[in-house]
Amino acid sequence: MLTVVAAIFWTLPGIGKANAEAARAEQQVVEIVNQRITHLPRSGSFTVFSPGWFHAGATKPDFSNVDIRTTQERIYEGHVTSDLNPTEMFIGSELEFNAMTKYFYTDQTLPKKRLSDTEMVEINGLYRVIGHDEQTALMRWLVVIGLAVVGLCLASALLLQIGRTRQLPAA
Repeated sequence: MLTVVAAIFWTLPGIGKANAEAARAEQQVVEIVNQRITHLPRSGSFTVFSPGWFHAGATKPDFSNVDIRTTQERIYEGHVTSDLNPTEMFIGSELEFNAMTKYFYTDQTLPKKRLSDTEMVEINGLYRVIGHDEQTALMRWLVVIGLAVVGLCLASALLLQIGRTRQLPAA
């Protein structure tokens, strides 16, 4: 029993470490994906996107496999704006939409900066870290649950054995 408890306490810090590493990687992704863009006052001709810049909801990426270079959409041309930005417009060639980074958009009222190949490769690497750490944390939780079940079985067996020895008549 003591071994089971010790193994559980040995496993728990690994979960915290994996979660912390994933959180750091996610923060780096947030910083890259939500970079500042050029804001211009509305004037001249521009295309209006409505309602808003993006559809509702975001798909959680398959961090272990996705390549965000293949999901980058360059849908903005010329000067663009949205019904969410009545006094501003933006330079379309500086912008992108990417369904596999939308999960990390912090301000959906603004379009997102077009990422360079280098930035996309960096995000792909960060996604692999997140995917690995999520898998590691899951496996460690499964180990903890398995150890808890083993501990309960051992405790039950011990209690049954104690109960049986008390019921035996003295010889």
